[in-house]
Amino acid sequence: MEKLPKIPNEVIFNTLRILKKHNPGDLYYEAYLGHLAKRKDTFFDIYHFAWAWGITHKPKRILEIGVRTGLSICQLLSSYIDQTLIEKVVLCDIWADGYTSPEIVKMNLKALNIPLDAIEFIVGDSKEKIPELAKMGAKFDYILVDGDHSQEGAKIDLENVRTMINPGGVIVFDDIDPDGMSLAPVWHEFMNNHQQEFEWNEDYNGKGLGWAIKK
Repeated sequence: MEKLPKIPNEVIFNTLRILKKHNPGDLYYEAYLGHLAKRKDTFFDIYHFAWAWGITHKPKRILEIGVRTGLSICQLLSSYIDQTLIEKVVLCDIWADGYTSPEIVKMNLKALNIPLDAIEFIVGDSKEKIPELAKMGAKFDYILVDGDHSQEGAKIDLENVRTMINPGGVIVFDDIDPDGMSLAPVWHEFMNNHQQEFEWNEDYNGKGLGWAIKK
């Protein structure tokens, strides 16, 4: 198993604090304080992983399914010293709750001085939009699946991105713990079906995170 660098909680919360000022209606900062209080020094979540993977691998082509206000992509892209390494970032979400939007994502990225040149937004259901992207031959080095949190929907998203990841790239799956959305059965089914294709990892010290590195 690849050992990732430990990212201090202070790094994660500094980014959340900056974005909280620009988007005070987003309550993820408070929610993450709750997770930190529960897990303390063992706390590990998608934001920690994004920083660690960004620092060590610097993925050039990135896909996120389930973007919301862009906190995950903000954490990942903040890990780059040289932003010119980023070739393409595709962000897919339905943005249908009347609060989140691509404009809010852009606002958060700008607040961190992250260039928008490589950012592409896909508005719509990932179960329809991602297969269209796959048919065009799109490949990525980092794919986060964090969209439809129903078991059936999450299963479809995972299967849809399986062939879109480059060798050495990673598929990241959030919310497998009961503190998240209890999606561990979906993750383990995906793991069992494709055991030989990836190196498998998981951590339950937050909302629960699984990641699979393409062989």
